[in-house]
Formats: sequence, structure tokens, C-alpha cells
Amino acid sequence: MANRQRNSSSPHRGFLPARFERGHGPGLPLTAGVLATVVATLLFALVAAGIAADGALVRLDLELAAWFNRHAFSPLTELMLGYTHLHGTIGVLAMGALLLWRMARERQWYWVAELWLVVPGGMLLNFGLKHVFMRPRPHLDNPILVLHSYSFPSGHTIGATLLYAVLAAYLLSQPALSRRIGAWLRAGRRGTQAAVIGAALLLVALTALSRVYLGVHFLSDVLGAMLLGAAWFALCTTAIFTVFRHYRAQARSN
Repeated sequence: MANRQRNSSSPHRGFLPARFERGHGPGLPLTAGVLATVVATLLFALVAAGIAADGALVRLDLELAAWFNRHAFSPLTELMLGYTHLHGTIGVLAMGALLLWRMARERQWYWVAELWLVVPGGMLLNFGLKHVFMRPRPHLDNPILVLHSYSFPSGHTIGATLLYAVLAAYLLSQPALSRRIGAWLRAGRRGTQAAVIGAALLLVALTALSRVYLGVHFLSDVLGAMLLGAAWFALCTTAIFTVFRHYRAQARSN
């Protein structure tokens, strides 16, 4: 009787440890993905609440927008214009299409599904949220660019966030590519990972900076877009990873 009670309670005692098992399907990868999604979503909600409250965050937005507008100068303005246009909808989708072509050529269907769901799906989500929040763009005395669409969250910034997140994850998942990058950088595995992730973060940060510098977005617009992009990327990646792993396990058992 005692043995039966111990056996029946063991699954309950092992539930939390199982959530952190690396080789377990619904273990550490699923737990990390869910936590990342929840944390990024909550932070995005905090930014949105700060905008709605019209408090310190909004005052910081206005001060930064005015500061960048006063200190804009050539040729930095022309560089920012070129960089920001590269990360518009057409630019991000074109770069995504090139990456998709490589993934399809290598028959890496997991990554094809990942790219399709993450980049266009996240950009559509962002477009929908713009019409939910309906935040006007910055109004400046001497604007560099004038746009009449809604401001929050930033479409350019979320596009860059989604594209470079998928690209970084893809590069790090390919042993041959990772070794090639590591050899070029003369770095080990951890150094390669840090370099790839750092480069992706830098490219996203430059996109966000270009939008604020050009006066078409507030700081909170680009922060919100980065957090929304991170949440969407984590959600999609976790879902696709879980589904593909489940089907692989079923195929092996059959």
C-alpha cells in the first residue's frame, strides 16, 4: 500500500524538475520560451500603460524628441535616412525573402515555418496594435520627416527585431555556419554566440535610434516595438519547437 502511494505521488513531486530538463520535450525549452513570452509581454504592457498614464515616460519621450531634433546634423541625417529606409516594410520583407530562399533550398522546413510565422505575422500584429492605441507621431517645429500614420509601436523597429532575431537563431543553430563565423572571428563557441547575438541587438538598436533621431517615433514607440517583437518571437519559436519536436517523437515511435 505504501509503495503504491509513493508511486502515485512521484509524478507530482517531479513536475517542477521535469520543467527544467534539457532533453525533455516540454522541459527547459518550453519553460524558457513561456517565461520569455510572459516577461516581454508584461514589459510591453508596462510601456503601454506608461503612455496611457501620460506621466514621466511621455515627458521623457517629448524631451528626447526635441533634443534629437535640435542636434540633428548632416551627414548623420542622410545616414539615418538610408538606414531607416532599409528597414522599412519592403526592405525587411526582401531580406526575409532571401533568408527564406536559403532555408527552403536547404530543406529546413522548421526554419521556413519559423520565418513565415514570426516576421510577417509579427508585422501584421504590430499594424493592428497601431490602430488600437492610435498614438499620434511626434510634432516638431522643424521635422526631418513627416508621417501621418500612427506611432505606437514602431513598425520599422519590430520588423528589424523579428528579422534579426530569426537570423541570429538560425545562424547559431547551424553548426557549419557557426564554425565558419567562429573561425572568422577567431572565437570559440561562446564567443561566436555572443558576437552573433550582439550584432543582432546592435542592428535593432540602430533601427530604433534612426526612428527617434528622424523624429518619426518616440522612445517608448521603439521600446514597445522591441518588447512586442521579443514576445512574439519567443511565442512563435516555442510553439513551433514544441510542435516539431512532438511530430519527430511520434515519427520515431512509429
